Amino acid sequence: MSQKIIITGATSGLGLALVSRLKSAGFTPIITGRNADKCARIAADLDLPGYALDVANPNAITAVCARIRHDHGPIDGLINNAGIWLEGDFKTYSAADIRAVIDTNTTGTILMSHAILPDMLTRGHGTVINIVSTGALYCRKLISVYSASKWAIRGFTGCLEVESAPKGVRVMGFYPGKIASNMYETAGVGRDLDMAMTPDQAAAMVVTMLKDKDMLWSHVSGRSVQDYV
Repeated sequence: MSQKIIITGATSGLGLALVSRLKSAGFTPIITGRNADKCARIAADLDLPGYALDVANPNAITAVCARIRHDHGPIDGLINNAGIWLEGDFKTYSAADIRAVIDTNTTGTILMSHAILPDMLTRGHGTVINIVSTGALYCRKLISVYSASKWAIRGFTGCLEVESAPKGVRVMGFYPGKIASNMYETAGVGRDLDMAMTPDQAAAMVVTMLKDKDMLWSHVSGRSVQDYV
């Protein structure tokens, strides 16, 4: 039986590339995304399970994860990929902007893990991969709140790594540089992505981390070589 992997934010960018890569590698990706119509369409096109889920909504996380377990049984992997971008001078951010980023990038990742990880620990089997960011490895201007949302997940991931590994469960973080996705455009930010890695390149590394069960990959980062040109 193929391993079942939940992916958040799976209807575009890295998430959608992960769906394709995982399916090709023999896994059963479980698609989740905020846009119910888009999620249902992609799931139908790929003949995969799909569930509308906004990870910024704690009640939705509880309900949808319960439904997934009911429909598919024990879950083998969780990839916390859903995230939103925020850029600009800190003083220009509204309280709503700040809450949206923290609710999705930070609290959403933590609560998804809280919903799925305990059963993995009970069974002594499973993998959680958090898509973090190079923004959690060093500091730069204009991304203070986005960076804060990811630095929190860096600490969360590291602590769960050492807590879960002795119980047979891997918790790991992938820290990508720029990915050519619509994340910036959705946030209303212009960005030249000609030098960025493709979603498929990023997905390939995540799938490698997932497949190599004898390794616990910690703080794995990567970016396109063109990013240095």
